[in-house]
Amino acid sequence: MDTYSFLSDPRAPSLAERRQLGRRHQRDQEHWQHKLHQLCEPPQPDADFPAFLLATAPFADLAHRIAGASSRAELPPATADELDWFVRAFRDYLRHTDDEDVFSSPHHDRG
Repeated sequence: MDTYSFLSDPRAPSLAERRQLGRRHQRDQEHWQHKLHQLCEPPQPDADFPAFLLATAPFADLAHRIAGASSRAELPPATADELDWFVRAFRDYLRHTDDEDVFSSPHHDRG
């Protein structure tokens, strides 16, 4: 897995830069997209979901914790919850930059 330490804040790049980053890391995208389809509950991430972010520094720990799992049942509950947060928080990452205040909230839902 490659780690791109320059991407310390996933909100920093513009929408165009995010899309370019996704194109440059197509191999990571394919790998992590496949993994997410094994581990996520419905609804599955869309084809344009930025799964490649799991190969970046901010998500290295989550990527490490899910790397060996082949099904959701193999994930500890806290890791499954964090994965759910990741998928919800980044669902529109390559579509727009609206409502990114979600990044400032804890990695779980309140209420």
